[in-house]
Amino acid sequence: LYYDDQQVDHLHVDDGRVYSQRYYKLSNYWKGPGHPILVIMGGEAELTLPMLYPFVHDGLANEFGAFVISPEHRFYGKSQPVKSGYPTVQEMSDYLSPDQALEDAIQLITYIRNEIGCNPDKTNSNYCPIITFGGSYPGFLSAMLRFRYPDIIDISYASSAPLELYSQKVNSDAYYNKVTEVAEVASTGCANAVKTTLFNVRNELYSTYYTENTDNDIILAAAGASGFCTNTFPTYIQNIEEFISETITYLVPAIFADFNMAYYPPGPTTALERACQIFQQSDETTNPLQRLNQFFELRGEIEYGTDQNGETSVDCFDLSQELPDGANSKIRGSDNSGTGGGHEGEIWEFQCCKDLIIRAGYSEDKSMFLPRHFSYKWHKQHCEERFPGIQVDPYRMSNEWGFDDLTKTSKIIFANGMRDGWSTSSITNVTLANKEYDNIHIINFPNGAHHSELQHGIYPNPTDTPDIVHGYKETTDVLTLWLDEIYSLQIN
Repeated sequence: LYYDDQQVDHLHVDDGRVYSQRYYKLSNYWKGPGHPILVIMGGEAELTLPMLYPFVHDGLANEFGAFVISPEHRFYGKSQPVKSGYPTVQEMSDYLSPDQALEDAIQLITYIRNEIGCNPDKTNSNYCPIITFGGSYPGFLSAMLRFRYPDIIDISYASSAPLELYSQKVNSDAYYNKVTEVAEVASTGCANAVKTTLFNVRNELYSTYYTENTDNDIILAAAGASGFCTNTFPTYIQNIEEFISETITYLVPAIFADFNMAYYPPGPTTALERACQIFQQSDETTNPLQRLNQFFELRGEIEYGTDQNGETSVDCFDLSQELPDGANSKIRGSDNSGTGGGHEGEIWEFQCCKDLIIRAGYSEDKSMFLPRHFSYKWHKQHCEERFPGIQVDPYRMSNEWGFDDLTKTSKIIFANGMRDGWSTSSITNVTLANKEYDNIHIINFPNGAHHSELQHGIYPNPTDTPDIVHGYKETTDVLTLWLDEIYSLQIN
């Protein structure tokens, strides 16, 4: 469906401009006014069917007789505030922000609530409690809706929501240290095997392809030896130092991060454990460059699938698929493993440059990757080169919203997969800074990865681990308790 009256600019001057925001609805279980509205937040990608989060739209909607909506995030998919779909840096600065996305959600929720006959008065028996849901960045949005709009949003569920990442409070090495830790648990010896291989690859590339002068043929030869497609290899990489920095140093951790997020249910068929096994092959079986090639082949299999013979559909790693539109420097933008390529990649890169800064580096002692420290100076310089005129302020949201103090809010469930690298930047403890939070509920899944309990698929899923199954019941029980508290306020 499309909400045609969505305001283009909620934060500056209301000049009457509107755009059509795409959203989905599911009313199969709806029992009418007086029952909840469940809002599944969209994030940094086009929203397509099937609807996200079967636990929500099948399980909880059925349990509570709820109406379900899922709004697409502005500037992704069909939801384009700028008619061309290709905004300028100034238009992105003005209209592409979490602030605008939250206001979109509030306006759409208010519209839907009126359309289906819900009374906005909490004391009325036809009042429909609003519960928001989200995982990762949408999990952050879900929590912020309750935090910033408590008069409209009654309850929020935020899974793998990196609040402490976006407040810039997390140690910059924490994320990839956690990815390394999980890989070692998945396959003992993995961390040392990866680190040894990467150092050996770096040394071999230097010794074989180093030249003091720019030589495109030599760089392409290094690319081919490393498993990259030479016919689409970026021309801006002009020496071996740039080659190693822009590819091996950055891409291997980024791919491992993707494998880490998908490490559920844990087991030998997962991409993470298969990747570890590639690096743990003996020297008699493969050399370091061969292992790197096999690693990239695995990534191609996971990304693009295999044919009927079990062969990957790509023969090499095509970096052009990783580059956001117009990118002429850092692959995939700024230290964010989820950026991806194309126009949506550029939109997400802008968000990660301006508001959602991923403060992540690779430590020398606890990370299995080639060391690289995070630098705000580098981040600012890179983003200003990519988006001339952008204003980078890492602390803007935290200072304006104050979301690092959760004593200001209540009725939020924070769920975390404890094998997820993002758990280092999420709310995993109900007691923080010696403050007890009222009605903040934490559910930590020992076997969970990145919002595993909300992943695509079916509900219930026979492959779910016991901790996830228990989490479903715990979530339902907590939501029931909080809904009963809301219903108790009704006087007619």
